[in-house]
Amino acid sequence: MATIIGQIDTFDEAREQWTTYVERFEHFVKANDIDEGKTVSVFLSVMGASTYGLLRSLIAPVKPGTMSYGDIVNTLQAHFSPRPIVIAERFKFHKRNQAEGESVAQYVAVLKKLAEHCEFGDNLNDALRDRVVCGLCSESIQRKLLTESALTYQKAVDIAMSMEAVSRESQHLSNSVKVNAMSFASESPKAKCFRCGKSNHTQNECFYKDQLCHNCGKKGHIARSCKGAKTEVKIPRVFGKGNYVKSKGMAKKKTIHKMGTETERLNEETSSDTESELTLHNVTATSQNPAPGNIMKRENEEGTAVIKIQPKIEGLRVEMEVDTGAAVSIISGELYRDKLSHIRLRHTNVVLKTYTGEVIRPEGVIKVCV
Repeated sequence: MATIIGQIDTFDEAREQWTTYVERFEHFVKANDIDEGKTVSVFLSVMGASTYGLLRSLIAPVKPGTMSYGDIVNTLQAHFSPRPIVIAERFKFHKRNQAEGESVAQYVAVLKKLAEHCEFGDNLNDALRDRVVCGLCSESIQRKLLTESALTYQKAVDIAMSMEAVSRESQHLSNSVKVNAMSFASESPKAKCFRCGKSNHTQNECFYKDQLCHNCGKKGHIARSCKGAKTEVKIPRVFGKGNYVKSKGMAKKKTIHKMGTETERLNEETSSDTESELTLHNVTATSQNPAPGNIMKRENEEGTAVIKIQPKIEGLRVEMEVDTGAAVSIISGELYRDKLSHIRLRHTNVVLKTYTGEVIRPEGVIKVCV
């Protein structure tokens, strides 16, 4: 028994076209030297029960075995692959452009398949050339092809594929350079945070990103990192050796007030990672239970005009001097111990500094109604 070369399975319309199946069968017959007299019987045997049944229905009452091979092929061809409308096929061909991410080789293969039923005849290569030039995504390749004289289909494909390969390699090299540059940059020292001047964190992670600068009044950095010009203020002399209470926003209800230690005069700035510095332009003593009134304009001992107000702190009216350049408001330790000692004193790490560089370290902070 002769050895069978290759194999031919049953026809499946879902997997391949009828014309393709016929071509494979004819190669199978030729490879195995099947006699012409047996071709019909072999064909009917391998096409499968479904296709054989369909053929019987199409030619009834004629029996399939009585037909010629050519008649069988044409009958099933008319059913599975009816003759397409040429103008419709050409419309699809001329509308097909290169898709995004599709290579030149893939695009050319699709065009050849679409041209199969366009009946271009001897003009097939010219039609393929024109469609390649018009349908490519790359404008640079199109411009190159349009400058070529006597451009043929094969020459157009060769040029397009060469330029595509060069572009792909250039992009790969460019990406490689960028990756190396990023790797090198990651090894360089970290830049200092513009908000606080330290380099152990990024600006988005900085503790002071929502802090108001006491030099320029803008949000997002502290005074020691401020790029703005220092505000020049005429500084009255600092009074007394008593203790001071520091407070924010004396005009608001439920504001936070902070109690400080005795005034310390230091010759150099003092700061640490756990302390925050706030600037005071003027520090004066306060008086309890002043004469009723709202806002008063007076002169201090140096003849400088000052503005005084009498806010109520926990129901106690206190005369205080307005210092618009100060970050906080303060009261004396004497006033706290005499009138407000029933309010819990909380610890604080805030350090107060006058415009002349003198440091005040508060004892703590109290929360009061103003």
